[in-house]
Amino acid sequence: MHQNEMFLLKMGEVVLKGLNRRAFEDRLMTNVRRRMRRVGNFQVYMRQSTIYVDPQGECDMEEAYKACRQIFGIAAVARAVPCEKTIEAIVETAKTYLAGEFAKARTFKVESK
Repeated sequence: MHQNEMFLLKMGEVVLKGLNRRAFEDRLMTNVRRRMRRVGNFQVYMRQSTIYVDPQGECDMEEAYKACRQIFGIAAVARAVPCEKTIEAIVETAKTYLAGEFAKARTFKVESK
């Protein structure tokens, strides 16, 4: 586990809802907070249709990852490490964060939009 690791949760069809979208988002946030309370102390907040799950202190990140994947309404869960928004910082953070995976891999692929 990386020191600043967190989870990014992408919502499923909730983002397609109309006037009652906010009610669905609030319910989903409540469900995420309740599920995460069982595995540690996490700050849970939302920005631009992404739910951020940020550990506060020592937490079992493997159990937290499993818990995030089982929440109804979550379409995807990604592990992430925050960094500055510069190419150099992103590259350096990726090298550090993925060093173990790069060492094991014989080939890899990068896709971006």
